[in-house]
Amino acid sequence: MALKDSPIAKLYLFCYNLIQFFGWSYGLAVVLWHFVQKGHFTDVYLSVQTSVSIFQTLQLIEVVHCVVRLVPSNAFQTFIQVLSRLVVVWGILLPVIETRNGLGVPMLLIAWSIAEMTRYLYYALNIYNMVPYVLTWLRYTLFIVLYPIGVSGELITIVSAIPYIRHRNLWAIHLPNFANISFYYHYLLVIVILSYIPFFPQLYLYMIAQRKKILGNTSVTACHKTK
Repeated sequence: MALKDSPIAKLYLFCYNLIQFFGWSYGLAVVLWHFVQKGHFTDVYLSVQTSVSIFQTLQLIEVVHCVVRLVPSNAFQTFIQVLSRLVVVWGILLPVIETRNGLGVPMLLIAWSIAEMTRYLYYALNIYNMVPYVLTWLRYTLFIVLYPIGVSGELITIVSAIPYIRHRNLWAIHLPNFANISFYYHYLLVIVILSYIPFFPQLYLYMIAQRKKILGNTSVTACHKTK
């Protein structure tokens, strides 16, 4: 029996995905309640900083899931996706507080939350073959809008942080030093931004292909059942 097929592994993955679902649901509820109460998104990140940091960082364990074949996903692609968000959470929003009230923050918070809610609930129920068609449709349709919004929010936030990082020499290593190396964080962020050019279209086209595969098969099955 493969590890992913064992009852314990299934229960573990079910619980993990359910925890993530509730975590991101809480985050979205807080963001929306903040807007309902105040009519704007100013300081909204302060309300969800802890939960976003926890549940986004927890996604690192998904790379391990891929490596040990608990799930069939590609470990490298999963790592890149998680890393790009961790750069935003820990490398931008934490040290550069000026970025927290930017346009990109509510964009990424809402897009991340809705995308992750549907994704994790789908994964949890799919373990026991209990996914309703509407959830499958949402999982493989909402990303069409949510992914571009989320990525745009990430890029806006990263770009807005670069002037502050450069001005403060944040996490910079200057010469001379004993290791004879130099490092400038804002240059690294430029590389991160450029990395979106190959990786985002690749992920987006993969999801488009998955949508055709999954929803196409689901539609065919549904048609057969009604005959």
